[in-house]
Amino acid sequence: MDLPALLAAVERRDDDAALELLYGATADDLAADDAVTLLAAAARAGRERIVDHLAVWGMDVTRPWDDGVDPVTWAAENGRYGVLNALLSHSDNPLSGDSPHRRALRVAQDALASGVGAGNEPPPAHWAIITTLEATLGVRHSPDELMVRALVHADRDHDDWFASACELGRRIDQETFDWALEAAQDASDLDRRRFGIDTMDQLAIAFSLLPLPDDAELPFEREAEDFLRPLLHSEQDPRALALAIGAFASYNNAGDTVAVVLEHAYHAHPRVRASVSTIIHTNTAQHQEALAALVHLADDPVPTTRANALSKLLMSTVDTPELRTLFATHLADPYFDARLNAAAGLALRDDERGQAVLAEIESGIKNMNSPGTGSLSIIDHLLRMRAEAAEPTAQDR
Repeated sequence: MDLPALLAAVERRDDDAALELLYGATADDLAADDAVTLLAAAARAGRERIVDHLAVWGMDVTRPWDDGVDPVTWAAENGRYGVLNALLSHSDNPLSGDSPHRRALRVAQDALASGVGAGNEPPPAHWAIITTLEATLGVRHSPDELMVRALVHADRDHDDWFASACELGRRIDQETFDWALEAAQDASDLDRRRFGIDTMDQLAIAFSLLPLPDDAELPFEREAEDFLRPLLHSEQDPRALALAIGAFASYNNAGDTVAVVLEHAYHAHPRVRASVSTIIHTNTAQHQEALAALVHLADDPVPTTRANALSKLLMSTVDTPELRTLFATHLADPYFDARLNAAAGLALRDDERGQAVLAEIESGIKNMNSPGTGSLSIIDHLLRMRAEAAEPTAQDR
């Protein structure tokens, strides 16, 4: 294990480089003191992927750090929700009396009461920790209580919001849906309305993860769609609209999701465009309109939005000079996924420019943890399928 290189990757916040360096780490490596040093540095820097990787591959991530600090206590006290989740992800029996889950819950509650981390940016996520651990330990709170926790910062990107919305979503019952729908209709409280819409979406997402028949339907599916469909045309708040677009896509079974959300691809707010970019595709009756929207989103200033659009376009059957020019423009995109999708789009159209960039990316692959490894495998599969389809059959010969 190359500890100096790993610590340098942590310092520059380069998770991909760190995971690449960790490929092939042995059980002895993960049991050594260097691994503890790396874990402490990654946790303190908030590099959750690195902490999670160490936990997944068998490191005892609850070992005290070199300065005697208990990792679980440190994460809970400092409100590091993602780090704590990674530390606890492979702990056995959370319900036991001396489990690290119970210890973390007590520490987070004490830290919240004493104001640890007040004024920090981003704010500590003590409520998220408390919400998730209480649920793990069988403590159930009312939707109103969970919403209060979520709205302490009133930021959908904050873990306090995320934990409350996810916990409500896991309930998948009519009572929770009725509460969420009422909150989503509250014109007097914008934050409550946003949280209600997000909770509706989380209910549908949690339902979709259940091992049920493909034709299984949420009991409140139609009620949700009846509320969300007109909201997509009347909602004036961009953040609420972005949430409503995602929720509508989760509930709608009418097959017209793309047609309904297309107009919002040109919205001024980046969150709305980002939401649309995950939904629209060209396999629709509104083919030309969807294609134009994706071309527009492919030049979005938000990297993930344009990468999403390029991923949809590369799978399209369309092959025009204009589309090839668009792909070529993004061969030097500073965002890796956008660059990779643009190269794939050209390669799938037998354009040597894309093939050259894919070869360049592939030459940088060091191991299975290298960025782009999974995507390149999928692209290679698509290229093989395309080549096989183009081969003449015996009858053609």
